[in-house]
Amino acid sequence: MTIQAVLFDLDNTLTHRDLTTQAYSRYLAEYYASAFAQVELEKIIEIVRRIDNGGYPKKELLTHGSIGASAAYALLQELSWLTPPDLEELAQFWFSQFGRYAVEMPQAEQVLKQLKTEGYRLAIVSNGGHETRLNTIRGLGIANYFDEIISSGLVGFNKPQPEIFQITAERLGVQPEQCLYIGDHPVNDVQGATAAGMHALWMQGFHPDAGHIQYKIQQLPEIFDHLQRLKQL
Repeated sequence: MTIQAVLFDLDNTLTHRDLTTQAYSRYLAEYYASAFAQVELEKIIEIVRRIDNGGYPKKELLTHGSIGASAAYALLQELSWLTPPDLEELAQFWFSQFGRYAVEMPQAEQVLKQLKTEGYRLAIVSNGGHETRLNTIRGLGIANYFDEIISSGLVGFNKPQPEIFQITAERLGVQPEQCLYIGDHPVNDVQGATAAGMHALWMQGFHPDAGHIQYKIQQLPEIFDHLQRLKQL
């Protein structure tokens, strides 16, 4: 069956989560510079990266109900402040600013533009709150390429549950087997999409090697080789 839609995870597929975390940390250090007794940029980056953990926070480090609030709490506890903001302010700073500093994966927009030109329907399927997902997508400047942007916060299902993938296919007006999904997590992305009946590609480099996964890429442009392979089946 011909592939009609290409679906993407967000973090570490279209956006580089760790580079985004570092860019956000640099802006936070600049924005709050006058509130610190001493600006400790490397320490700020270390704290935010530790709590965020590539978008997969460790439960024991989640002191609050979100990554943003937990990171804010750690920053308040571990840095030297002259005039510290309150926790709510610093948590909201994450939600309003993190997405603005999203760092695109290499050639992401170029790949999206080519896929769109070739007539594929495009979607994002991502776990997390819908507004935070939209903030990141806006920060990347790629929202206009997508026919659907689906988050677990929007539809009530989390990857790897097959329902979130199936809902996306239905909204795109295609069958799951007409979809190619690309993501960095062996279970949430590859296993989830495959269980939903989709073809899947694993973006390597962000999680331990999963030798059982057959189809892998290291750069987004490799998608086109895989689409060509699928056309020949």
